[in-house]
Amino acid sequence: MRIVRGLSLSLLCVTALTIVGCKAEKTSNVDATASSASAESTTATSTTTAPAAVSALVASPATVVKPVPMPNPHIPGYNFPEPEPTIIGWTQTNNQKAINLHGWGLWTALTEETTPGGMRVFETWAAPDDLFTASATPSPMAVEQTPRLTHRLKQPRQFEHGGRKLLLASPAATTNPFSIQVLVKYDPTAATHITTNNLFSASNLTSMLNAGKAAVPDFPNPAISLKPVYYPLTTTPGGGQRYFILPTWPGSPALTFNSAKNMWVSKPFPNSLWKQCVWIDIQAKGKGTGTGVDTTCASNGSSRTPANTYSVDDFIHFQMTAAEAAAANPPAQAGDYAVLVAMHVTSREITRWTWQTYWWVPNPDNPTAPSSAAIAADRPSQLTGAPRNYAHCTGYDFANPATPLTGGNNNGQSIYCFNPYLEAPFSPPVLPDSIPGNTMNAGKPVKTPNDVGAQTNCMSCHGQANWNPNNVANAPDYTGDRYIDMNSPQFKGTLKVDFLWSIPGNAH
Repeated sequence: MRIVRGLSLSLLCVTALTIVGCKAEKTSNVDATASSASAESTTATSTTTAPAAVSALVASPATVVKPVPMPNPHIPGYNFPEPEPTIIGWTQTNNQKAINLHGWGLWTALTEETTPGGMRVFETWAAPDDLFTASATPSPMAVEQTPRLTHRLKQPRQFEHGGRKLLLASPAATTNPFSIQVLVKYDPTAATHITTNNLFSASNLTSMLNAGKAAVPDFPNPAISLKPVYYPLTTTPGGGQRYFILPTWPGSPALTFNSAKNMWVSKPFPNSLWKQCVWIDIQAKGKGTGTGVDTTCASNGSSRTPANTYSVDDFIHFQMTAAEAAAANPPAQAGDYAVLVAMHVTSREITRWTWQTYWWVPNPDNPTAPSSAAIAADRPSQLTGAPRNYAHCTGYDFANPATPLTGGNNNGQSIYCFNPYLEAPFSPPVLPDSIPGNTMNAGKPVKTPNDVGAQTNCMSCHGQANWNPNNVANAPDYTGDRYIDMNSPQFKGTLKVDFLWSIPGNAH
C-alpha cells in the first residue's frame, strides 16, 4: 500500500533531564573509502553520549553501501523463493500456518544483521532516490557504485493521489508534532529490474502505453519491495529529552449496524482514538521494563511508569547521521534515534505478489486484529531480539475461498490485512473504488461496505496500480478489500505497473 503524506500521530514527546545516547555502528558492508565513519545503529545495546560518536554521526556523508540479498534464515519449512503453485495451494486449502510461517520467515531474513551490530539486511537496499542516479547508467552494479543515504526519511504521501489531497479521519492529524516518516526500499532483484527497464521514467512509461502495451514488464521472482515506517525521536539542541510517547494499536474497531445501508459497518480509526500508548526510553540499555500500556497518555509524562516504559532497544532502530537528519522532514539532529514502528513487505513469488505487514506491539505473544495469538505462535525460534516484538498479518488472496486471476467474483469472505500506523485512519473518500463484501461478526456472516482502512487488503489496493498520464476518469483507484480482475476493462487507457504504486509515484 502506498505511503501516506502527512499522516501524523496525535501525541507529544516529554522533556526530561538527561541527554540522548550515541554509539558508532559496525559497517563492514559500507565502502570505507567513501566514508571514514558511520554511526547508524540497529543493534541491541545503548551507551551514553560520547563526543567521538556524535562527531562520527555529524561527519558521516552519503556512503557506498552494497545491497545484501535475502539471506537464508534456516527456518524448517520456510523457503524463499517459494514456487508459485505451492503458495497458491496454501490459499486454496486455507493453510494459514504455512502462510504465517512464510511471513515470519521473510521478516526474520529481512531483519537479520549483516554483521554483528551492523545494518540489517533491509537497510542496505536501495530507495527510489538511489535508483534515480543509478538509472543514468543502468546495470546490476549501478546501485552498488552510487553513494547514498541508507535512511532517507520522508513525509508519507499515501494520501496524495490523482491530483487531489485525500482526507485524514482526524483534522488534527496534519498539525500534530508526533509524526511518522517513511522509506521505500527495493531488494537487488527489484532494483535492477527498475533500472534496466527505466521504470522511473515518465516518458518511458507513457511510450509503453502509446505503443499499445497493457503493462510494464513483470518483475522477476524473487523481487521484493517494502516500506519501512519510522518514528523519529527528535530532540532539540540542549533539550535533553529522554522519554518519547508512542500510540499503540488496541485492535480493529467493532462493527455496528447501519440501518440506512442495511450493512454492518466499521469506521476510520486514527491513533487519536486508540486511547493507549507506551513510553520509549532512549537511555535504557537492553530490554526495557515495559509489560503493558499507558491508558492515560498524559503529555506531561505524569502517567509514565516502569510498566509502560520500553527501551529503545526493544525496537529496531538507528541513529541519524547529520546528512540523514538534514534530509528528514521535519529535520532532526545528528544522533537522534528513529524507531521502526511498521513495515509493508511484498514479494513477487506469485503473480499477485505476497503481501504482509508488520507493526510494533507491546504484547507480541498476543497481538490484536488484524494479527492474532495464533499468528504470533507461529513465530520461529530463529526470530530473536527486537524483531520478535512485532506483529504481522498476511494477504495472499483477496478472500476465502481463493480467487482466480480473472473471472472471479466478490462472494468470498473478506481477508483483511492492513497496517495500523498507515491504513487505519482511511475513510471512504480515500478508498473510492470500494464495493461491499462479506465478513464475520459475532460468528455470523454479514454484509459490510469494506470502505475504511480496517477493511483493506494490500493485494486489492495494489492490484489497481496503474500509470495514467491521460487522466482516464474511471481508472482503477484506491479500494478496500475486494476481488480485482486483472483483465478488468477498467484498466483500458492505463498501463498496469505490476502491483507497485511506487512506480507511478516516483516516475518523473
